Amino acid sequence: MTDIEKEQVLAALADFKLRIDYWCDRIAGRGNMPEVRSDPIQSRLDEQCERISRMEGRLDEQSRILAALIPTRVAAVQPAAE
Repeated sequence: MTDIEKEQVLAALADFKLRIDYWCDRIAGRGNMPEVRSDPIQSRLDEQCERISRMEGRLDEQSRILAALIPTRVAAVQPAAE
């Protein structure tokens, strides 16, 4: 996932949270509805951000490993006999 894609996902999640907060405030303002809080949503958002960061770290590590292996494998191939 590129940095731009990560930013787009985080922006979409933040927008979603704002919309939920808005509706929770409207519902709580009616008086006859139970109070709804978005704290669990914020914790899920934080959790998802942490997961994305860990996945990006793993992908970076894998790409470095693959980049290190390629020259070794190419050098190990014998030239074709003429």
